[in-house]
Amino acid sequence: MLRRDEAALAAYVAERPSQAVLVIRDTPDDETAMAALRAAADTVRAIPHPDEPTEPLPNWVNALLSDDGPTLHLDLQDHGAQAPRVVAAALAALDASGVSGRLEPLRPPAPPYEYDANAHILTDVTFLESLDERGLPPAFPDGFPIPAEATLVLAQQSKSDTWQHAAWRRSHPFTEYPEALRAFGCDLEPVTARDALMKATGMTRDLIRHPTGSGSVSHHEYGAGNDPRLFYVSVVWRPSP
Repeated sequence: MLRRDEAALAAYVAERPSQAVLVIRDTPDDETAMAALRAAADTVRAIPHPDEPTEPLPNWVNALLSDDGPTLHLDLQDHGAQAPRVVAAALAALDASGVSGRLEPLRPPAPPYEYDANAHILTDVTFLESLDERGLPPAFPDGFPIPAEATLVLAQQSKSDTWQHAAWRRSHPFTEYPEALRAFGCDLEPVTARDALMKATGMTRDLIRHPTGSGSVSHHEYGAGNDPRLFYVSVVWRPSP
């Protein structure tokens, strides 16, 4: 018998309808589980789209055997409200197959940093799921200075370029950090043109040039009145070809 929490599964799919993944754990036979998931995918694929009944509801649905086990991948686009219907249909197909084990959401691992949306200043990026042994994005060169007494709150990779981005936060300004970059061998050049984000946050930015790469370093802060102030330093680094 397939164990599951149907309400929790539906809530998970509703939360991330375009990238939901369900996994069967503790199944004695991956081949049987995969056959059951393929049947579930066919059943979900047969659900009509709410606005275009001649088209299927899911943009994409497929059963894949991954390192985590037998999985069902769902892309319902923005139709999270259809999650209970989709989960019920998939469970009916799985129950009919007689597959055993436990069906649960496959959640991505927690990021290796303490995410802070205030540091999210760039677009067209993906979030890095791992860092190197230094606790830095791997594009950053050996010996790159890490700010003292600071918490890493973001690590990202450009979708269309080689640059990577890291940001740190602490409760006092990073006034010493530009000198640490210079000691590493960076030339810093102030950016005088100010965009909307720089104006809104009081951000300052310098271009960075170094024999191993180039990029920028930005400083900004949040908090006003009696609220505690939080200070951020953000480094974008593109390694030399």
